[in-house]
Amino acid sequence: MLNRKVSALLFPYYSYTNRYVQADESKEMKEYKTRKISFRELVKIDNWKVKIYTISKIGDFYHPVFYNDVLKQLPKWLKQENSFDASNDKIAFLILHSGTEGIFSLINWWVGKNMLNTNIFITNPKEPSKFEKISGDGLAPCVWELEIINHERISWTNHILKKLPEPCYNDYLNETISLEV
Repeated sequence: MLNRKVSALLFPYYSYTNRYVQADESKEMKEYKTRKISFRELVKIDNWKVKIYTISKIGDFYHPVFYNDVLKQLPKWLKQENSFDASNDKIAFLILHSGTEGIFSLINWWVGKNMLNTNIFITNPKEPSKFEKISGDGLAPCVWELEIINHERISWTNHILKKLPEPCYNDYLNETISLEV
C-alpha cells in the first residue's frame, strides 16, 4: 500500500466514497477561507436564460474544458422536472464551484414563482465531461453557494414577486453579484 505522500504525487485526486478529494486534503473544513464569487455571463439555451456564476477555492475559476462541457449539459439539465411543481419562467442561475471534493454544478430555477428547484452535480477535474448527480438525498448548497442563492432570492423577490402582475425580468437578469466572501 502506498503512503499518503507518494499516493498524492501519483494520484492527485482519489475517489473518496465516489467523490474526488485532493489527496493531501480532508473533506472536513479546518479553517474558513474566503472564496472568489464571479458572475461570468448570461447565456441563452433553447428558450431559457441562464445567469452563470463561478466560485473558486483557490484563485480564479479556470476550468475551460469543464465550462464548455457544462454548457453542453445545460439543455438536458433544464428539461428536468420535480415531482411537486414544474411551472417556471425559463430563467435559471447556474453555480460552478471548484471546491475540495471536485467541481460542483448547481442548476437552479424558480418554480411556482416562489420555490427554488435545485439540482447538484459533481465532476472530477480530471474527467470534465462526467457529471454525477448528488442532490436528492438531503444534500444542500454550501455557505459560498448560499451567498449567490441569497442574492438571487432577494433579486427575484424585488424584481419579480413584488412587481406581480408585471414582473421586471430584465432587471432581475441584469442584477448580478461578484465578490470575495
